[in-house]
Amino acid sequence: MYYLKGNIPSKDPAAPLWCLSEESYLHGSPWSLKQFEVDLAQEKSEYLVLIEENQWIGFISYHWVLDEVDITHVVIHKEFQQQGYGSKMIDQLIKQIGEKKISQAFLEVRVSNLNAQKLYEKKGFKTINRRKNYYNHPKEDGVVMCLKVKEVNQ
Repeated sequence: MYYLKGNIPSKDPAAPLWCLSEESYLHGSPWSLKQFEVDLAQEKSEYLVLIEENQWIGFISYHWVLDEVDITHVVIHKEFQQQGYGSKMIDQLIKQIGEKKISQAFLEVRVSNLNAQKLYEKKGFKTINRRKNYYNHPKEDGVVMCLKVKEVNQ
């Protein structure tokens, strides 16, 4: 597993991240290639990327401010979904942000994405809110979830 802001086997990681996102989300990538390029340049933006045998399997991206994290993507390529990769990556994320003394992490997930919601709940995330029409293509509510990192890492 690679940690962006450190070493990754790509001179331009925005392109493979966008391609992975485009191929993995049911309705295509919610971000453009340009949005990934801009995000990668941000000081408070970080990525965990899982690559095995030159195959980009998945990534988690997040922004951190003070002691909180906003998870912007949890992506696993369609060919590798339901094989434990998402769970493995979330475990790594929780460990990593715990080491940074992050107190809580937030994410939004489509109300229809029950598999992801179950995984997040299994990892300790709790539903705290619902955002009406948060997603486009198609319009759909977002479920806001929060993880109290210190509770999980004790």
